[in-house]
Amino acid sequence: MFFNTCDIYLGAFLVVNGCSLDDIRLDEGHRGKPNVSFIFSGSKVDACSKDFQSGQAMVNVASFKVALIHLKDMMFQAIRENEKERRYHGNFREHHG
Repeated sequence: MFFNTCDIYLGAFLVVNGCSLDDIRLDEGHRGKPNVSFIFSGSKVDACSKDFQSGQAMVNVASFKVALIHLKDMMFQAIRENEKERRYHGNFREHHG
């Protein structure tokens, strides 16, 4: 099962509970800032998401912090790569368009 969320805190909870982060997707957002989606898979994704949403989720705080930092690092790396690619394609079009 695949699960898509824009909530980085839910994402960190899923990571801590053994769900697999399959992808980070960037979509056009407001004022040029991208919307970030985290795509997860695993047999526990649905149950963990329901626990988190209901407020019944429990997690080791240190593990949660590490997972949150890891997701933030991956998110910002994806954003940097996307901006670099957009600049490259913009410059290419200016010189060859």
